[in-house]
Amino acid sequence: MITKKPVLELLARSLLYSLIVVLIDFVLIFSIQGELTQITAFLSLIMLLEGGIGLAVGGAVASYSPLSAKISEVLFHSKPWDAKRQKEAEKQARTWIMTGGILVFAALLVSAV
Repeated sequence: MITKKPVLELLARSLLYSLIVVLIDFVLIFSIQGELTQITAFLSLIMLLEGGIGLAVGGAVASYSPLSAKISEVLFHSKPWDAKRQKEAEKQARTWIMTGGILVFAALLVSAV
């Protein structure tokens, strides 16, 4: 059963990461552009791209299979893949996916304004 506390912690962490990304994007675009007239178009596009990257990375981490883990062990001599590492990877993937989704949603909101 899913409790509310982990879901709220995930949402709060993802919102914080998204806010940090948006603020960094805003400062960089404002420093390059110099005026606020065209900033929403660039900000929306960059947030949409970053959100898509976040969703793709989260999906890749979440779908990391035992076969690819075994290949990684053989080729790169990495640590063996076990259930504990799988849970940690899934936890990281949830954060990536949630943050990417929030960025995409925020980009759509910014472009609508």
